[in-house]
Amino acid sequence: MKTAIVFKRIFAVTAMFYDDITSFMELIRQQRFDEAEKDMKRKRREVGQAKKRIAELDRIFNRTYEDDVNGTISHERFLKLSAEYEAEQRELTEKVNAEQKKVDTYEQNKSDFDSFAAIIRKYVGITELTPVIVNEFIKKIVVYAPEKIDGKRFQEVDIVFNFVGEIHLPTDPQTEQKTMNEQEKTA
Repeated sequence: MKTAIVFKRIFAVTAMFYDDITSFMELIRQQRFDEAEKDMKRKRREVGQAKKRIAELDRIFNRTYEDDVNGTISHERFLKLSAEYEAEQRELTEKVNAEQKKVDTYEQNKSDFDSFAAIIRKYVGITELTPVIVNEFIKKIVVYAPEKIDGKRFQEVDIVFNFVGEIHLPTDPQTEQKTMNEQEKTA
């Protein structure tokens, strides 16, 4: 029975991809990339601004050092200014590193989606589930203990696909059941 669920889910994903690639990509984009895309644009802009400021601080520090050597400013003033510039530069460098990691992760996720699409193209129209197909498609399968809801036996199965994680198809009865359960919890 569990194999049938996995097969149906893989088949539904490949069928949706094959029937309407635009709708499939829109579904995945909504689930994975919409909010992240806006956030990543902002992060890229912030990283660029921070890198410019770091370069500017280097130039300012060099001019301040020259002013110290030439006697234009006092050495005490130079020490105070250089400490402030170094602290700001250190803080900006840490921020750039952290934000750049997030941007890189996002870019990797977009690339992973392309890899997933290639796997789907390879297996469009499958008629049987083989270990090779399962290994290419599936990262892990989580099977929960059966529950009885409204007199019906219900078994929840989460399938985590390689590259893209969980995909919740609009026609998936499990997705509909999860939505009903979430609505009951908030009511």
